Amino acid sequence: MGEREELEVASMAAKGQGIFDLAELYQNMKSWLDYNGFGDQTKSFREEKYVERQQGDVKQLEIRWKAEKFINSYVSWVIGISFFVVGLKKVEIEKEGKKIGINKGSIVIKFKASVVLNRQGKWGDFLKYVYDKFIIRERISETQGDLYGKIYSLYNEVKNYLDMNSS
Repeated sequence: MGEREELEVASMAAKGQGIFDLAELYQNMKSWLDYNGFGDQTKSFREEKYVERQQGDVKQLEIRWKAEKFINSYVSWVIGISFFVVGLKKVEIEKEGKKIGINKGSIVIKFKASVVLNRQGKWGDFLKYVYDKFIIRERISETQGDLYGKIYSLYNEVKNYLDMNSS
């Protein structure tokens, strides 16, 4: 049958350097994906890559997530997230009179969002063309806008977290 088609909606990156809580950031992002319907680890969420390199007390991490939300039998949204962390080390800081363990390093988080058409690959090329161009063209445009709003929301949350917690 036909091929899945991915229409890229957005690609952006958030950066931070200094002190931040990687575990908290990681968990907050996973919770956002769960809350927004992307986090089903049995069907639509995968950690595609996890590479950790350590030299002394300093780590480098590469992590890649792929999360998909099924909109209907024909359309889905896909979010790809890549973490690149360098110079990561554990440090202690004092917060409200207590010493807590936290991370220090540099982080870049890249986001890519796409709308997938013919997600199950069941439509032939000609039928898919007619359906996409003449029947649901406006709905495709609307769903691209909706997904852009979602990914931009996640990006802003991550960027604000890094801006507030990095120093």
